[in-house]
Amino acid sequence: MQHVYRTLLAAAMIALLPVALLSATAQEEEQPRWFGSDDGRSTMLLYGVPDSDYVMLHFSCAIGKPVVNVHVQDEESSAEEGAAMHVRLSAGGRQVAFSGKAISNEDSGGKDVKGELPLNDTLRAILAAKGTLEIVVDGHTQRYDMDGAAEPAVVMLAACDAPMPAGDLDVMVTNKARRPLQSFAWSEAGVNSFDSDAFGYDPLESGASRTFTISGGREACTFDVSVSFAEEDDEECCSDLTPAGTQNLCENSTFVVHD
Repeated sequence: MQHVYRTLLAAAMIALLPVALLSATAQEEEQPRWFGSDDGRSTMLLYGVPDSDYVMLHFSCAIGKPVVNVHVQDEESSAEEGAAMHVRLSAGGRQVAFSGKAISNEDSGGKDVKGELPLNDTLRAILAAKGTLEIVVDGHTQRYDMDGAAEPAVVMLAACDAPMPAGDLDVMVTNKARRPLQSFAWSEAGVNSFDSDAFGYDPLESGASRTFTISGGREACTFDVSVSFAEEDDEECCSDLTPAGTQNLCENSTFVVHD
């Protein structure tokens, strides 16, 4: 009987073992860490929980663009929406800085801030550094262990350094309308199948310009263009798409939006 009892106990322990291992694996997967991602337009280096909305730090760049977009979450910030926020990144004895407008984050209760940094030797050294990445946002200090960042950082930087695809078309959008622009949409002339790129949390103000890349745009060249405007009412994101004209963007890659 004792032998049978021991056999049953051993079987029960073996049956429970995979559950324990699964539970530990699940807990590890929920822990913030460095990982990479690619949405077809940009390659990203992120710190957070994969396959979730919890991302605390986000670097990205598009193929052939020597500029890195940075998005930082500051859960402690009480800055007013739209106020200037100052960010300093440092690691391995090197540092870079940028400023951006405060963006409310309803999930964290704090603010997000984003900016662009040139992909120079200093930024490369920071992203390749070992040890700790320190980020100071308006006096609030965040520290990230760089363990695990090297491999996804190399993939992201390779996308920045790669040559721009020959068929892609860079288009500079200049806003000469009185209202800020929220998005820019294009479709091959007469096709009525629009793709778009948003200006994001920071609309394109009147008098400002920004460059977009139309993937494979040189194969069509002539596009119908529509735009949406940012609304003054905080409850409304933006207007519906409004036709803004048709243009051969290979011949003239600057598109000007008027009222």
